[in-house]
Amino acid sequence: MSEPHELNAVAFTTGSADGMTAKLSLRSNFAVNHLRVAIQAAQSAHVVERASDTSQHGAWFDGMMMHVPVAITMAAAALEANCNEIIQDILDGSTLGLAQGHIALLRDLKHDRSGNTTDHYRHIALLLDQTPDIGSLAWQDAALLVRFRNALMHFKPAWDSETDIHDGKWVRTLKTKVPISPGYQSNFMFPYGFMTYGCAKWAVRSSQAFSAQFSSLIGIPDRFAGIEALP
Repeated sequence: MSEPHELNAVAFTTGSADGMTAKLSLRSNFAVNHLRVAIQAAQSAHVVERASDTSQHGAWFDGMMMHVPVAITMAAAALEANCNEIIQDILDGSTLGLAQGHIALLRDLKHDRSGNTTDHYRHIALLLDQTPDIGSLAWQDAALLVRFRNALMHFKPAWDSETDIHDGKWVRTLKTKVPISPGYQSNFMFPYGFMTYGCAKWAVRSSQAFSAQFSSLIGIPDRFAGIEALP
């Protein structure tokens, strides 16, 4: 049986001379689905890696090239969708007592397509009079994940001599967090060197850890809580 879609529903009842009329409005949500796709892709990368002799470059690497970028991209997409769903939850609510100016700012934030996801979360927290710990591991990893997603989505080819791409500051930071594919440990190239299950798992766990921390900060249920864990 497939997992149920996450839906929000609101029922309206109106009266008229002809009787009562009921209407049910449904709201679409996609953050949890995005994260499940990321988990599935990471699991597929794990299967490929376990079944292969990764010390030798071969056809197995094609599988990693398919699965790992999906895990990275969809884990970051889950964070962005979750941010927008939190904003909509706030806008749909009636008990927070937000000023009209804050409501307008939230609406603008929801429609902002700049791609700076963690900055959007920071603005939500500040509008709710909460101070985010942007120096924490969860925030730093989330920002790194979004940077990685953007690099894949707007990919630019680079010769191996372009060290600003293959050995840039954020790439060096990511190297300290995830395992490097054996064939690229001595001659690293972005993004090939990151095509490992460990990198895919880091992406998923970074998304989950950030969601948990932010949800706790502003006092809401964590959408990603209870979703299956990776080995």
